Amino acid sequence: MIRFGIMGAGNIARKFADAVSKVDGAAVTAVASKSTERAETFAKENNIPDFYGNYEDMLKRDDIDAVYIATTMNYHYENILECLKWNKHVLCEKCMVLNYSQAEEVFTLAKQKKLFLMECMWVRFLPKTQKVKQWIDEGRIGKLKLAQGNLGFNAPFDPNSRMYSSALGGGALYDLGVYLIEVLSYFTDQKLTGIEPTVIRAATGVDETVSLNLRYGDYLVNAQCSIATKLPENGYLYGEDGYIAMEYLHLGNRVKLYGKDRELVEEFDQGDENGFIYQVEEAVRCIEAGKLESDIASHQMTLECCKIFDVCLSR
Repeated sequence: MIRFGIMGAGNIARKFADAVSKVDGAAVTAVASKSTERAETFAKENNIPDFYGNYEDMLKRDDIDAVYIATTMNYHYENILECLKWNKHVLCEKCMVLNYSQAEEVFTLAKQKKLFLMECMWVRFLPKTQKVKQWIDEGRIGKLKLAQGNLGFNAPFDPNSRMYSSALGGGALYDLGVYLIEVLSYFTDQKLTGIEPTVIRAATGVDETVSLNLRYGDYLVNAQCSIATKLPENGYLYGEDGYIAMEYLHLGNRVKLYGKDRELVEEFDQGDENGFIYQVEEAVRCIEAGKLESDIASHQMTLECCKIFDVCLSR
């Protein structure tokens, strides 16, 4: 049994707690928040035995094996270090950290301490994503040449909000671009060879809208993300012999395979369930096997994404 503690008591943590309750060999033992009242309410509503109004009291418990970090992005780096200090395996919400230097430091420490550490890029684990990977690996659309994706919504401008405050890790790339980068890169084994961003910044300095071209050998990823306008949120993968449509790239359930003449060849619907289940199952498998990283959401995935962050946000 892998016993989880949860750090942070917001909506995303509720989804994680529900997912753990549906996975054999896993349980949530405690939740911690900077607010005791918030932690208590969360624990009662999610049937969690114990709650804490600070992180250290939860982390020093020997009967907690792993911690899920669900705090705001600006705290992830220090939260990960604190968990590793207490010898806990870690699952951290995306985006895991804000730059390459932070990513390199936390992964190095986790390896030194022989602890599992994974960014929660849950979309990679979904049945629909695995089906797309299978289609591509089987050559169903021929050699993969191009991907296009977009994610965006119109967030009301508030300089103190999570989306627009640089102090809180705001911006389109950290919140949305991370999906585009880490999902669309999953379908190729070629190395990243080019990063070409165009960035529009908000009055607070955060990236409001980003257009991004990523080159992986002869595979090109074209992606747009924005917190200033609503986008269709679809993804497309184009090969020499057809293409694949991912309806609602991160939140959708259906994917479709089209042939050379744009005819529908096959479609797959994963059904409607808590998509966090699959990443929890992966974490449990890895921890029980003594692995330090996931093959699906590897350390390299996060390091490469952070490298892209650094290039884009330096413009």
